[in-house]
Amino acid sequence: MNLRTLFLKVSLYFSSHSFARRCVSTVFLISLLFCSVYFGGVYGAIGLMTLVSVLALYEFYKLAEHMGGRPRTVMGLVLGAALPILLFYSAETDPEEARRSVPALLGAAGAIFALGLLLLAKRKIPAWAKAFSTVFGLLYIPLAVSFYALLAGIFGMDGVWLCVWIVLAAKFTDIGGLVIGCRFGKRKLAPNVSPNKTWEGVAGGVVFSVLGSAGLAWALGHFGAWSASFPGFSPLLAALCAVPVAGTSVVSDLVESAFKRIAGDKDSGATIPGIGGALDLLDSLIFVAPVGYALAEFCIFS
Repeated sequence: MNLRTLFLKVSLYFSSHSFARRCVSTVFLISLLFCSVYFGGVYGAIGLMTLVSVLALYEFYKLAEHMGGRPRTVMGLVLGAALPILLFYSAETDPEEARRSVPALLGAAGAIFALGLLLLAKRKIPAWAKAFSTVFGLLYIPLAVSFYALLAGIFGMDGVWLCVWIVLAAKFTDIGGLVIGCRFGKRKLAPNVSPNKTWEGVAGGVVFSVLGSAGLAWALGHFGAWSASFPGFSPLLAALCAVPVAGTSVVSDLVESAFKRIAGDKDSGATIPGIGGALDLLDSLIFVAPVGYALAEFCIFS
């Protein structure tokens, strides 16, 4: 078999197997995440999360238009880019002052979370949410991402590495849910919203997240990611913290699926092979962000 034939066969395989494309994209994105943090430090992490947030917000506004909303896209994107950067700068400059703003931010995130649960139950967008789709998009995506920015601003590189842990704990849930659900899934979780998700997949995702998160916490400590002032958290604590992260990531994923279902779109975009758009990438991380911040503040860094 010559090199050209091998290349054609590999290309055909990846073009016809979404799971393989998803795996390759996941490996690439995780590598990009680690490279951004390792080489770019705090500012590389903030730049990456702001970029992904703005792309996801743009895709959300497109979904909102399909649902009957009329978002002011340009204004929303400008504000969406500014919000995490300003909160990061505020937290880096005066951590205690930034902490005082957290209850209000958590309250706003809680309201959006409650609306997301209502959306799952009713599968219908309230008229007022369509009318205020610009603000809703800002509260749904950039505000959530801002909790990652707060972790980076308040705790420095320790906070950044914790953001990496939170992101991967959520993505371990996705991977476990996909692997176990495809093999053993029988009982549908939310067939009207996401037909492929099963309770068996959710259980597998939580187990994957617990084990993977414990291993990741050990690896970050072993390779010296944490500073001397914070030697990291034990694999046992990481495993315990992974449970609420995994559970929240499933709900976060379902809410984004409900938006797509109502809008009549399969994916939010086609930027990432096997995954979809930036919003599809961020889906499970949106509601996880405030939960991860709360765990960091009250359990991990306390």
